[in-house]
Amino acid sequence: MKRVRNYILVAVATLVMCGTALAQNIPLTETSESDVQLRLRAGLEVPIGQKWEFSWSEQMRLHNNLSNFDKIVSSVGFGYKPWRFLKLDAQYGLVNERTSKTDNDTGFKTINWQIRHRLNFDVTGSVRWGRVKLSLRERLRAQFRTDSINKYEHANPELSLRSRLKGAVKLNNARWEPYAFVEIYTTLNAPAAVDNYITSPLKVDNYINRVRFAVGTEMKLNNSSKMDFYYMLHLNRSYDARYKGNAGDIKSWELEKKCAHVICIDYKFKL
Repeated sequence: MKRVRNYILVAVATLVMCGTALAQNIPLTETSESDVQLRLRAGLEVPIGQKWEFSWSEQMRLHNNLSNFDKIVSSVGFGYKPWRFLKLDAQYGLVNERTSKTDNDTGFKTINWQIRHRLNFDVTGSVRWGRVKLSLRERLRAQFRTDSINKYEHANPELSLRSRLKGAVKLNNARWEPYAFVEIYTTLNAPAAVDNYITSPLKVDNYINRVRFAVGTEMKLNNSSKMDFYYMLHLNRSYDARYKGNAGDIKSWELEKKCAHVICIDYKFKL
């Protein structure tokens, strides 16, 4: 019995030491911030026959409490509606994203604009009961970077699945349609933290990294155009691993959290 007890104590001590070593090699830290943002978008829809349509839009985003441009997104796409309750969409977006980097030695911050290429593939199903409409959209997104990256730090392309449940009510005057939706983002190929990217195989650790809650209303201006006003609570969380360039050892592992209050105004014109 004494020998068995000694074996158990040795095993427990080994597990504790391994866990401690792992915690030391991958120090998880957390950061948290809040922000107020603004998104402005203008779009055009062109019907092609009875079931097809072409779309184009330009969007401008402000962040850092409305003090900086964040992104400019130019999008084109095609939609196909085989039945009244089902719609398929494919969209390409050219994303011009503002990035900043601070030098650790001098503290000097440099601002750059990075190009991203974005592909969206949507499947939307909807049902209507009288004035109430419910819809569920599943969006597969692939975003491609144009800068040089370490695949252990950033996936390229970055794949994600966006699931949005939306409810809308058409009012009596037929001009206003208030709505609310919730949307969940799930990563599909997020890189997991490893002790050393030179000696360790690439791993993925997928998780829900974004949740959106929104309330708003559409306003019909005339038969061809409408406005869309909505407020969105944007909750972000992402794991960010950094490695030493030469040795490959992990340098930091950070959980970044952000709460953004986003005001959105869209204009859409349909031919």
